[in-house]
Amino acid sequence: MKVSFIHPQSTIEWNWNSALLIPVFENILPVECSLLTEEQELIVQALIDRDLFHGKENEVLFVPFTNTLFAGTLLLGLGPQDKIHSEKVRRTSAKIVECGKANKIKEWICDWTKISIDYIPPLIEGIMLCQYTFEQYKSPDNLQKDKKTSLVQLTFIVSKEQDISHLQKQSQQTVTICNTVSMIRSLICSPANELTPQSFADFAQDICQQTQIRTYILNKKSLEEKGLNSILAVGKGSKNEPLLLVLEYNISSQEEKPLSLIGKGVTFDTGGICLKPREDMQDMRYDMAGAGVVLGTIYALAELKADVSVVGIIPLVENMPGGSALLPGDIIKTYSGKTVEVLNTDAEGRLILADAITYAQKNYSPQRIVDMATLTGGCIIALGHFSAGLLSNNDDLTEELVRAGQETGERLWTLPLWEDYDKLIQSDFADIANIGPKAEASTIVGGVFLKQFVENNIPWAHIDIAGTAWGVKHIPYWDNKYPTGFGVRLLTHWTLKNYKRNTG
Repeated sequence: MKVSFIHPQSTIEWNWNSALLIPVFENILPVECSLLTEEQELIVQALIDRDLFHGKENEVLFVPFTNTLFAGTLLLGLGPQDKIHSEKVRRTSAKIVECGKANKIKEWICDWTKISIDYIPPLIEGIMLCQYTFEQYKSPDNLQKDKKTSLVQLTFIVSKEQDISHLQKQSQQTVTICNTVSMIRSLICSPANELTPQSFADFAQDICQQTQIRTYILNKKSLEEKGLNSILAVGKGSKNEPLLLVLEYNISSQEEKPLSLIGKGVTFDTGGICLKPREDMQDMRYDMAGAGVVLGTIYALAELKADVSVVGIIPLVENMPGGSALLPGDIIKTYSGKTVEVLNTDAEGRLILADAITYAQKNYSPQRIVDMATLTGGCIIALGHFSAGLLSNNDDLTEELVRAGQETGERLWTLPLWEDYDKLIQSDFADIANIGPKAEASTIVGGVFLKQFVENNIPWAHIDIAGTAWGVKHIPYWDNKYPTGFGVRLLTHWTLKNYKRNTG
């Protein structure tokens, strides 16, 4: 989507596929806009006088015009002025897309002279995210049947004191991030017969070729040589061999301590020998969402030429109940040297993340570690689809991530990692077990397990996105037919806001 900015009195090229958008706060009426003729203002006011519009949140009124150069005017209600915030604007944008499709609008001219420019990026985000579709497996006949008008241009009229070049740069950054989110949503949507551990890695290498990201793949033989046994154990039941994908961005020396982002990449999760119920098992192709988010975040940072140093560690496996599959009761010697008793083969994500966390520490000595994973169904029980769970060993890191979640609308809720929980993963036969008793505090137990592999008190955070990666119904810019890409905007925003390269 193209975004541009103009000052008042600039020449506007109207057409029949364009319309005027006027955001309105509740009860701040009548509507005044220099782009409306006196006759058009009277028409709009007449409809308002009939109680058809008050500026309430999510309230819209489209007024079509004849004998003009554009299709009409949309009044967009933002609610009370003292209660406006970015997420409200982001969600309201779905109404713009809905109206645009109904009236075949391809371009909105937005009168933003009375609204803070701070709300332009969230409006762009909402509109772009709301228009996402996944149609690459549909036949041409069905594509034609489902074809709808897409919004391709946003033009903002801003007050003359605003720096248009700065706004243009800011909006391009927003567009770049949203384009990346869409790319990752399509990756997550991909069926498991197409998206295997190897094809995920191939995709990552393809998109990173034109960037400053360096990619490395540790295949099964390399994993065996290095002793990344947890990744090997989870993947050994599948014909599609496990691997570890490493993404390096702006890493120029061993002395430089990067951020480390780690993503769970289970391209399909049957549960292994502890087989899942068949209901909704098709959604388990989304179990690599954390891996997709990490890939997307680093790709977005590279596209933005961000002055940060980041390494992505992505373990990729398929969890299958084959003849050589991991068995309940098996004991694994992890890459860290710790041993794990596997009480449930469906708690596989934490096993591959454990080796990934150790790999990051041994090879990169990161300043921060954040892992992203669709880890536990318990997170959905605890938080629903309204927030991801956050567990961390560092208060400053927690505060940074929570604030980034508030600012992007990808919210996080903190859960405790008290030492009292450590006893829940005690094992009679190994150093630790991979689950606790009777699913007690299951999301916290997942975090407690991963904490065992964080060394030297490195600031670390675990984000459980099981409830936010898909199935979100209450946010209008995330169509619940599709996975959300939750985390790309969060981690990109967090990184850009809090970290720059430490080049010594």
